[in-house]
Amino acid sequence: MMALAIGGGATATAGAAPQRELAVCSDPANLPFSNDRGEGFENRIAKLVAGELGATLRYAWSMQRRGFLRRTLGTGACDLVLGAPAGLQGLVTTRPYYRSTYVFVSLRERGLDVRDFDDPRLARLTIGLHAVGAEGANTPPAMALARRDLGRNVRGYAMWGDEREVDTPARLIDAVAQGDVDLAVVWGPFAGYYAKAHPGRLAIAPAEPDPAMPVMPVAYELAMGVRRGDEALRAEVQAVLDRRRTDIEAILADYGVPLLPLLTPARTDAPVAAAGAGATR
Repeated sequence: MMALAIGGGATATAGAAPQRELAVCSDPANLPFSNDRGEGFENRIAKLVAGELGATLRYAWSMQRRGFLRRTLGTGACDLVLGAPAGLQGLVTTRPYYRSTYVFVSLRERGLDVRDFDDPRLARLTIGLHAVGAEGANTPPAMALARRDLGRNVRGYAMWGDEREVDTPARLIDAVAQGDVDLAVVWGPFAGYYAKAHPGRLAIAPAEPDPAMPVMPVAYELAMGVRRGDEALRAEVQAVLDRRRTDIEAILADYGVPLLPLLTPARTDAPVAAAGAGATR
């Protein structure tokens, strides 16, 4: 914890109660998750949580690249991160508040309906992927396609730009809509959000797990995370997630996030994992 009950940086005048502050680690240019204009679904959820806690919402902005948690939560610049893989090492996480998956995106009129990486038609199709590159390990879809010697069919599209670029991940969805690639395998929140620019034209199907890589899932549970030792804040945030679960799910649906049933129990009396193996989004 920082100076006050939730976050640092708040001040109080003599004789007045200190203003509580919720300091959130966030990316200024990462729609549909967040941006510095408050237009992402994580912005909306953070505002909901802060309101429930009676706190003023403040952001610590940093591009969500390698070292994001070290630069933000690790330096004390903020106290809470949204959308952390449940059980991510180095954090104390809440129970998951949503679960999403990689999806196949294709033109509806083509009727491809590809759902798994062993579909024989993939050998004849061009497949778009978001290129992570030097920022981290290959995505599960990239690894699944490489195992099947389909790398020659893959076309890479940038996932990230700089702070001045807007909607960089949309290029891959646009490529499907324009016929530049036959289909794409995309992290669900990106697909659902940017497909809205092409109403009725795109089919989105959840990717089936790759039986050849049981330790590399295609669906992930997302939670909120705090620093180790901040269990009191974690408990407060968890109480908000429990109370406002329906409202949070409505926000996610509004942004087109493909949702799968949670695997981790959502009961308020269920145990919460402090750490474990996690993925990055």
